[in-house]
Amino acid sequence: MAFTPGQHGKWFADIYALARLRLNALGITQIYGGNYCTYREREKFFSYRRDGVTGRMGTFIWIE
Repeated sequence: MAFTPGQHGKWFADIYALARLRLNALGITQIYGGNYCTYREREKFFSYRRDGVTGRMGTFIWIE
């Protein structure tokens, strides 16, 4: 399941699960990673949702 209910009628999306669903639909089955949470892992990641402070973030994806 890619969505779980939160408080006050809000929902949390598992972006890794959503990405896997989309990639699987394209026939891509060898997918690695997705074991981190930018919200819970404060020491590793910036999170606007968690901290309420703006910043910059980038994501890199490559296919060999």
